[in-house]
Amino acid sequence: MYAFKAVKQYFYPSDNLKVLMHKFTDMVNFTINIMIEKNLTSRNSVSNEVYHKLKEYEIPSYYYIEAINKAVALVKTYRKRLKKKQKATVPHVEKPMLSTYYGFKIVGGNLMIPIANREYESIPLNAYVRDATSMVKVHSFALSAYTLSLTIGRDVDAIECTTTVGVDRNLRNATVGNEFHHEIYDLSNVVEIKQRYRKKESHFHRNDRRIREKILSKYGKRERNRVKQIMHETSKAIVSNASTRKEMIVLENIRGINKITKKGDGKGKDYRFLLKNAFPYGMLASQVMYKASWEGLPVIELTRKETRNTSRMCSVCGSLTRIEHGRILKCDSCGLEIDRDVNACINIAFRYRTCLKRSHKGLPGEAVKQSKDVEQMAGSQISTDI
Repeated sequence: MYAFKAVKQYFYPSDNLKVLMHKFTDMVNFTINIMIEKNLTSRNSVSNEVYHKLKEYEIPSYYYIEAINKAVALVKTYRKRLKKKQKATVPHVEKPMLSTYYGFKIVGGNLMIPIANREYESIPLNAYVRDATSMVKVHSFALSAYTLSLTIGRDVDAIECTTTVGVDRNLRNATVGNEFHHEIYDLSNVVEIKQRYRKKESHFHRNDRRIREKILSKYGKRERNRVKQIMHETSKAIVSNASTRKEMIVLENIRGINKITKKGDGKGKDYRFLLKNAFPYGMLASQVMYKASWEGLPVIELTRKETRNTSRMCSVCGSLTRIEHGRILKCDSCGLEIDRDVNACINIAFRYRTCLKRSHKGLPGEAVKQSKDVEQMAGSQISTDI
């Protein structure tokens, strides 16, 4: 299998690159306007209409296709929101950027970016990026105001998994496990960071909008960096443990969880903040996915129907449980007492194996044979783990 990931570094663009980035941004906005004005939908029709007109910007043709691709993606998202009758504005790119799949090269630890015919602008790569790109293929680059991102790829050998492990994402922790083991990763610091910066922003009152936005941007960047670091360490540990044990990672589908509450339902703004902004559920899932793919470890995301009642249903007998105290559940049918997060991750891991048995596909290796043993040993093993 082939895996992709991106590596980033900070840089300061030269004057030539600034001009090139502004022209590329103008190309994207020009293509967006043409698409909306003439109601173009397919990428081929947009290319036929716009490609020859982009020559007026006098930059290498390497960037034409990527400018069209970005415009098509933005307009597609805009039209999708209109179709769902959601609030949407006509897309317009404000910040300068530049990206392409063609024409660039890496020579002597420097990224050579084409700016004209046989003319290149070099960006020195730091030690981390040089090491990450030394033994892999670099597929593309992307520049923003102060960030360089390189997309790299390599062939990886798929890991033959013998069982599954479920990941239950919660507001202040992530629980990973199955019938035989579980780990609880404390993520309460993420919520505390979000709440602390929210409080700081609420106390900042400045009449000058430009100064206010500049300072808020600085605090927001610091907040995102701290949250990303916590998510990085957690996702790395999840993938590393699953890879060592040869366990397929199974995620639950929690898209739309931020729509549980809305303004006017009596829940309060603090409750809405916790669900909508306090914890990056999607960030943790995306980091687990790309890191597992880079290691050759399969990741499966179940549907909403397949993950229904994973927290409430008893992981031993399948009956609905009740809350005993705090986050502890008790099953009146079999007498099991278990933490609801641990119960959820066990159910998530087990339900994918059940889906595979119903479809007569099964897991690689000895997973099908092991799943029968798991069902018999689940009750006694959970009691010892808890």
